[in-house]
Amino acid sequence: MEQASTLRSALPLLLLAILLVGVGWACFGDRGLLANRVLVAEVQAREIRLEERRQTIASIERATHLFRTDPRVQERWIREELGYVKKGEVLYLFPGDRSADFAFLKDQQLLRSRDSK
Repeated sequence: MEQASTLRSALPLLLLAILLVGVGWACFGDRGLLANRVLVAEVQAREIRLEERRQTIASIERATHLFRTDPRVQERWIREELGYVKKGEVLYLFPGDRSADFAFLKDQQLLRSRDSK
């Protein structure tokens, strides 16, 4: 009879211990609440980066569309990137200009020097 009363008094402690272990595992386990919060934060951060990339893609698509359809945009790019000028225009270069910005001039000078030989 003494053993039965000892088991009855130990049973609530045993159930409490099992409950505490279960709660601890639910909070701190691999799939616990804290791990879940970390994963939710990571998902939100990735969604933000994804939205930023979508906006970048949309911006590039708009610029590409303008480049393909708008003659003014095409002309501006040709003038700035390739250094072209319209017939009758004069291009002035000043001593402070970087030669890397005008690489096309070096090519023209090479062609002239080849033609004059």
